[in-house]
Amino acid sequence: MVVGGFDYLIKARISDMAVFQEFLQRVILSLPGVRETHTYTSIADVKPDALLPI
Repeated sequence: MVVGGFDYLIKARISDMAVFQEFLQRVILSLPGVRETHTYTSIADVKPDALLPI
């Protein structure tokens, strides 16, 4: 759950756009109350080995 322009952020690793479209239709859009989605794709890791202290 996040604050801002949307309510939830889901990070998913998907092999290709066909799999993503099926995931979006079958899983996300079938959830009650989902009216719209926004998709942001990552094209590169800025610092993939950065560990954050928890």
